[in-house]
Amino acid sequence: MMVFREWFKFSLKQKKPQKQKISPSQWPDYIVTLEEKNFTEFITTYPITMVDFWAPWCAPCREMAPRFRQLSKTYTGTVAFGKIDIQNNQHIIKRYKISGIPHIILFHNGKPLTSITGVRSIGDLKDTIEAHLKKTKK
Repeated sequence: MMVFREWFKFSLKQKKPQKQKISPSQWPDYIVTLEEKNFTEFITTYPITMVDFWAPWCAPCREMAPRFRQLSKTYTGTVAFGKIDIQNNQHIIKRYKISGIPHIILFHNGKPLTSITGVRSIGDLKDTIEAHLKKTKK
C-alpha cells in the first residue's frame, strides 16, 4: 500500500509537457497536402486549422481551391490550411462522417469546431474563421 501512495504522489507532481508555441514564421503560407499519416499531427500542431475534404473529380471542390489558397495567404500565422483527398483516406472520412464534398472542418487544438459543406464565398469562410478566432482568444 505504501508503494502505491508514493507512486500516486509522484504522478501528481509530474507536469504534462507543454507544447512549444509556434512562431508565425513557422506557419505554412500554403495549403498542406494531408494523408492519414500526417493528418493528426497537422491538426494538433497548429492551434487553429482548416481542412478541405475534396476529390479530384469534384467540380465544386475545384471551384473552392483558389478561394482556399487565398485564405491561406490571408491568415498565415493565424490559421493553418490543409486539404485531404477523400478517395485515398477513407479512415479519416469515416471518423469525421464526411458525406458530401466539398466539406471543410475548422479545428481548434485538434478538435472540430465547425464544418461547412458545399461551395462558399470567401466572405462566408472569413466570417466563420473570424467568429471562431474571437471565441478561441477569450
